[in-house]
Amino acid sequence: MAIIRELEVKLTDWETRYVLDSLSREMERLKIINAESEDEDEAADAGNDFMEISSLYESVSKSAIEVFGKKILDFGRDEL
Repeated sequence: MAIIRELEVKLTDWETRYVLDSLSREMERLKIINAESEDEDEAADAGNDFMEISSLYESVSKSAIEVFGKKILDFGRDEL
């Protein structure tokens, strides 16, 4: 059995936005692999990874909204 460890990280608003944006992009990539891969194992692995990352995204985004507000989820490249 694996030993569960935890890491606590403090992030500024812009660091948090980059982390959430990266997680969001990775979820999209994994959804595409899951939907389009002809390799059943690859598709299943992508689906499983998607579920894990989406759980992390939800947890981080919930905490981020509490601290920074909903605008933290605006990943647009336009000037804020």
